[in-house]
Amino acid sequence: MQQQSPPGGGKDSYSAAAWVIGWLVFLVSGYAASVLLSSAWVDCEIGVNAGANLGDLALASTSMATVSTLLWAAMRRITGRRGLLAPLLLTIAPVVVLLWPLMAVWHAPAGYPVSTCPPDNIPPWWPNLLPL
Repeated sequence: MQQQSPPGGGKDSYSAAAWVIGWLVFLVSGYAASVLLSSAWVDCEIGVNAGANLGDLALASTSMATVSTLLWAAMRRITGRRGLLAPLLLTIAPVVVLLWPLMAVWHAPAGYPVSTCPPDNIPPWWPNLLPL
């Protein structure tokens, strides 16, 4: 007896769109992390051009991108893979919240002296309500 596959060949009808959204989550969250960190470093004259800082920037933004993409996959699984809007909205909020600890850890490279952004190299545009 042969089983019939559901319409669409048995695959989720949103699989192509889910892959595209997953890549967008990866790229946008990594870009947002790198823009935040590089802006903080430039404003506090830490600089992004130094080799060690560029490595830190790549590690931090790649970590943020990876975590947010895993979060997208988890939200997709939790919501039952029926739609794309609900898991996307459930991914965006925690990703924005995750930018705060990322900045808290990476806003100033270890051992870098406080220069133009005292105290503790916190950029002037960072909200006072969120301590770093």
